[in-house]
Amino acid sequence: MKLIAVTGGIGAGKSTVSRGLRDRGARIIDADQTAREVVDPASPLGRRVLTEIAGLLGPTALRTDGTLDRARVAALVFGDDALRRRYNTIIHPAIMTATAEAIDALRGDDAVVVHEIPLLTADSPPLPWTYDLIVTVEADPEERRRRLQEHRGHSAEEAAARVSAQGDEERRVAIADVVIRTDGSLVETDRQVEDLWRRVSG
Repeated sequence: MKLIAVTGGIGAGKSTVSRGLRDRGARIIDADQTAREVVDPASPLGRRVLTEIAGLLGPTALRTDGTLDRARVAALVFGDDALRRRYNTIIHPAIMTATAEAIDALRGDDAVVVHEIPLLTADSPPLPWTYDLIVTVEADPEERRRRLQEHRGHSAEEAAARVSAQGDEERRVAIADVVIRTDGSLVETDRQVEDLWRRVSG
């Protein structure tokens, strides 16, 4: 098994690159999907994590059906560094445990496994696994803000806050083996994905 990290800031195009690799045969572990799974109220882990989140952010962090109100949580923690750090001390350990289990389940396979993980930088704490290759997906901050407004419905202020909260490109590039830029056309992005696939699947 080869374990590849695909990282980058919000709106940079991580999912586009991951889909391109999946279409070529890679197995995908999506950190966003894992984050949703660890707050699933149907599981004991999810119920525990949701209780801790409600204790930190208040009952309005949960919907009436007991699920996490992600939009409400984002509104509370984005722009408040101290609160976001406290929130992350709840959610991150649960995500790390679930991710390690998913990686371990694939270790016996002869596969390329892509872990789509946001915000992996030179400042990130050590992880309980080692990547064979780290890829960062980058685009100009102005382009990322435009994508958030046009494709995700964020206001200009929301888009700017989310891009700003996720640090700078330099700290991601510092640990990357490969940098894919998505400022250009989808054809150009796919060409870079094909080059990457040839590298990791050979």
